[in-house]
Amino acid sequence: MRIDELAYLRALAEDGHVPYAAEALGISQSTLTRAIGRLEADAGVELFDRHKNRLELNRYGEILLVHALRAQTELDNAQSRIDELRDPSAGLVSIAYVSSLGGWLIPRIVSEYRTLLPEIRFVLDGGKADSVLDALRSGSADVAFLSPEPRDPEIEWRPLTSERLALGVPAGHPLAERTSLAAGDLEQTEFLAMTTDSGLRQIADAYFARHGIVPRVSMEVSELSTLRGLVRSGVGIAVLPDSTNIEGVVLVPLDDEAVRVIGVATSRVRAVSPAVEQFVRFVREEWESARIGRP
Repeated sequence: MRIDELAYLRALAEDGHVPYAAEALGISQSTLTRAIGRLEADAGVELFDRHKNRLELNRYGEILLVHALRAQTELDNAQSRIDELRDPSAGLVSIAYVSSLGGWLIPRIVSEYRTLLPEIRFVLDGGKADSVLDALRSGSADVAFLSPEPRDPEIEWRPLTSERLALGVPAGHPLAERTSLAAGDLEQTEFLAMTTDSGLRQIADAYFARHGIVPRVSMEVSELSTLRGLVRSGVGIAVLPDSTNIEGVVLVPLDDEAVRVIGVATSRVRAVSPAVEQFVRFVREEWESARIGRP
């Protein structure tokens, strides 16, 4: 059954007269008559009771009309959703991001963008670097904020901002009085660390590897908030971003090479909506003008 024929059914059911219904539809009477004939042939029954001057929908026609109206409603809803996605000022943007950015960078970007375009809608999903990349590859996320830079030719990544890395130690720790630390100062040190699928862990391991050091990890955790809490409780020490601000934790700066560069990533192989294109353009322009920065 064709959608236009279902619309003809509705028009004729409302009017009951072929000439008037055809005129309202802007088609010929013969076109309308043939369309109703095809519907009846497809249904295997007559849909109208024929009276001398009027057609009246019978019980079979009433059943078909109910479902035709539902189908039209669904199609209208689909078109509305498509139109919404095409509207860059009122569409939907799905963002994946490494969880440690959820406390500062993501709220700042989203808040500023919604100030400009209050009708825009966001879906936000925080996780580890590997899961963020998986979301971007699969299409469940339109744009991602993560570090380090992914080594994937299908992902376009541009640096956005950066954080220095520091050694987080509990207050009163012997290293808490140091003003800075080099990698060599930590060669025999045991660390608490994120699991290896974490971007922060990958960056910390790469930092030590550049100095020929393999970190001695005594405990791995899956959440940055847990890692911070363990340091505060005196369980151990850990490499943390210098945006960490938690009572009882002292951040001792590492040398200049210890930097986490945070970037915005999109897929090179997936088409995105105008709303996503505009959002990504906004983020990149903000980066170029240095308006988005560390906390």
